[in-house]
Amino acid sequence: MYHKVDPKPELGLSCVHPKTFEKQIDFLISKGFHLVTLSQLETESMSNDKRIAICFDDGYKGVIEHAYPILKKYSVAATVFIITNFIGRKNTWDVNLGGIQYEHLSREDIQKLVDAGWEIGSHSVSHQSLRGVDKQELQYQLRHSKATLEKIIKQPVHVFTAPFGTISNRINTAALKSGYHKICGFFPIKFYKGAIPKGVVLRLAVYRSDGLNSIERKLSGDRRLYFEIIKQNVINFCSNATIAVNTLR
Repeated sequence: MYHKVDPKPELGLSCVHPKTFEKQIDFLISKGFHLVTLSQLETESMSNDKRIAICFDDGYKGVIEHAYPILKKYSVAATVFIITNFIGRKNTWDVNLGGIQYEHLSREDIQKLVDAGWEIGSHSVSHQSLRGVDKQELQYQLRHSKATLEKIIKQPVHVFTAPFGTISNRINTAALKSGYHKICGFFPIKFYKGAIPKGVVLRLAVYRSDGLNSIERKLSGDRRLYFEIIKQNVINFCSNATIAVNTLR
């Protein structure tokens, strides 16, 4: 899972340079992996069982400007999760370190990706943390974003990823009742060997600090994967600063 693929620098870790991104995609393909959309992980019949879904959270403009041409070169489609209140707008929802802002995909950009075989998912209405919100707000964030996207792309939206990667039984249940088939988050350590809840897809984020060795560890399935899960949880913990600042706004 990626956030930003963009040559524009930022102080955080979520922005991956396009050249680095292409090296990582080439590495995955060279290892024999078949890159698919999230829904294709289980629904498409393929002889190659080494499948990886490439995802982009937040729906930044860099997805179509930088990631899309690279994936098109390799005949790969991906899944992008959209914050519906910020379609065509800058990421004022985020705590912008250094005052750097990034633009989100427009409606036309989203349609272009759909026409190219990409999958569109919801990343809520406003990217607020769904932990502790009341039932009405939770349903609004899930259902209104889904309806908005379906109106734009004229296709069902089956996948949802929780803001800040936070998944819980309450959020999962509400998402399934709202018509989603898959709910994405990060990879809580408790699920390393524990049972994964119905509909939940666990993902590993790729950060600016990740080289090809990190990518290989994420694919390992052994103790090296455990290290990557811990690293991701530590980095994701820092996102609590964004939640705290947004609460005070």
